[in-house]
Amino acid sequence: MLLHGTAIDSATLTYGPSLPHLAAHHRVLALDWPGYGGSEHPRARATMDDTVELLAGFLDAMGLERVHLAGFSMGAAAGIAFALRFPERVATLTAIGAYGLDAGLPVPLLPYLAMRVPRLGRSVVWSLRRSRRLTRLVLTHVVFSDGRLVSEELVREVHAQLRAPEAERSFVAWLHGELRPFALGTSYAERLHDVRVPTLLLHGRNDRVIPWRKAKRASERIPGARLVSVPGCGHWVPREAPEVFRRELLAFTRSRSPDDA
Repeated sequence: MLLHGTAIDSATLTYGPSLPHLAAHHRVLALDWPGYGGSEHPRARATMDDTVELLAGFLDAMGLERVHLAGFSMGAAAGIAFALRFPERVATLTAIGAYGLDAGLPVPLLPYLAMRVPRLGRSVVWSLRRSRRLTRLVLTHVVFSDGRLVSEELVREVHAQLRAPEAERSFVAWLHGELRPFALGTSYAERLHDVRVPTLLLHGRNDRVIPWRKAKRASERIPGARLVSVPGCGHWVPREAPEVFRRELLAFTRSRSPDDA
């Protein structure tokens, strides 16, 4: 069960190139969160608890009692929350570039203000939607570590998702719920010792979005957790280092396989 992140993301964006490789070994499901990819925007802003309930309902609808759970960024936070609430349903948990590991993660003041000053917020989003060049700059200098790996095809994919009707609303709604003046809202730092499922933390060593040291600290708090640091890689490990992502995920999940996964 693959969970994508927030911002301008979808199941296809993060996992699309890896799906055939993973499906050769497992039955693979990758959903779009409400408001992302092909899913409709929710009527109300979803909390992390809502996200966990949605995931549980989805698994029930698919007839799956126990799964390998892998999440990227915000999806990793949802995976951690799900594992804390429903440990019996999680065969393994893989948290990739995980969000929600530390309450003290600093946030620049400008994005905080942008989401609360309507004219400024609209200006920021409008600029991204209008400019593929700006999309490339964000990918090259924020999301990836090695900007040479940001292909024109990837820029087109990301920009197309950015221009999707629901993308702006979904990301802005998430920011409204999560941003604090100098911190992010969701943190499981004080509950990581309660994670009782086999856990792999996969993190880019040069991650500029969620610093690698957060994953290192989390690996020391989660009982028996394994940390894999990806050298020379930024935040979006499944796209910047897809071979490493697939190798580590498959090695981890194949060592512990639930009957129905």
